[in-house]
Amino acid sequence: MGFPKTQLQWKGETYLARLVRLFGACSRVVVVLREAAPVDGAEVVVNPEPERGMLSSLQLGLAGAGGPVIFTPVDFGHIREETVKGLMAAYQGQPVFNPRCDGRRGHPTIISHQTAEGLLAMAPTSNPKDLLRTLPPAWFDCDDPGVLRDVDDPEAYRRVVAEL
Repeated sequence: MGFPKTQLQWKGETYLARLVRLFGACSRVVVVLREAAPVDGAEVVVNPEPERGMLSSLQLGLAGAGGPVIFTPVDFGHIREETVKGLMAAYQGQPVFNPRCDGRRGHPTIISHQTAEGLLAMAPTSNPKDLLRTLPPAWFDCDDPGVLRDVDDPEAYRRVVAEL
C-alpha cells in the first residue's frame, strides 16, 4: 500500500478509528499493530513478528477474551455501520457467524469463546480458516458489498471508494 492501511480514509475517519468506533459497544476493543501507537478507545497489542501470518495477530488479540469475539482485518474499514450493528444483534452463540452478501462469506466475523480457544491452540503460522471452515457456519444475510471487499493495494482502494 505504501503506508499503513490503518490510515486509509472512509467518510471522514481513518479505517482504524472507524472500526474502533463501530466495535465500541463491545466490552473490550483490542487493536493489533506492528508497533506501539496510541489508539483512542482501544487497547493496543503489538505483534513484533507480523510476517508470521494473520493468525499470529489474531491470537494476540484473542488472548484474554472472556466471551464471544468479533474481529476483522483493518482493510474492511468501509463496512456499513448498520451491518456491524445487525450482525452483533443477530449473534446467538454460534461457533462462527459471518455476514453474507450475494451468497459469499464476508467480514467481520464473530466467534464463540470455544472457537477462540481453538484458534489460540493453533500454531501461529497456521491459517485460521483451517479451523473456522470445519465449524458449522451461520450467516447474517446483508446487502453490504463492503463485507466482501478487502483493500490490498492503492488500486483496490480506489475501486472501493468509487464503487461503495
